[in-house]
Amino acid sequence: MDDCVVIPIGVTGETVAGILGGGTFQIKCIVAVTVPGFREEKESILQGVEMLSQMLGAELYQVTVVPRDASTITRVYEVLRGMKFRRLVIVGVTGSRYLLPLLIAVALKVWRDRGGDVEVLLLHGVEGEDYTLEPLVGFVAPAMRISGVQQRVLSIVYGSREPVSGKDLIEKHGFTRSVYYVLADLERKGLLRVRRGRIEKTLPGEIYYLLAREENP
Repeated sequence: MDDCVVIPIGVTGETVAGILGGGTFQIKCIVAVTVPGFREEKESILQGVEMLSQMLGAELYQVTVVPRDASTITRVYEVLRGMKFRRLVIVGVTGSRYLLPLLIAVALKVWRDRGGDVEVLLLHGVEGEDYTLEPLVGFVAPAMRISGVQQRVLSIVYGSREPVSGKDLIEKHGFTRSVYYVLADLERKGLLRVRRGRIEKTLPGEIYYLLAREENP
């Protein structure tokens, strides 16, 4: 699987090296994004990213985004639009906090451009601790249209302590085989994962379920 990793530069080189060198990805391209200033601090990190990209055989792009100049963020989009990849990963455990919402906006645009066929992930966690790959789109699910059938499926999946499968939904909960289309759309929206017939929970899916439950206890 070809991955493109977008890294907002601004924290320690050790964190960046750990992310890129940890074996989590099959990296095809790296987009290092920074803002002007603090060049000396960032230079060593950028040099480390360049060395890692050479070791991995990955293409490297460096983009500078100027604060309050919205047009500069389109440079990241132009790089990504010209690349072919199966997964787009936004690194959320390092880098400028200013850049993160801008990069999320670009990633969601790429996801929509490609009809949801590319998997867009957020590397989520706290620097120095464990982090996970979560479907980015799922974090904006509260702003999406979720049908009544989809709501029911999510309630069953997240309300159960035991793993649920598509077969369970049909045999135990009265769904027809069309539920597999429902699952596919929920997976596209980042609210669950389907692996070998078993339905896996995601962090954004659990957040959505709990928020919806608060609304309708």
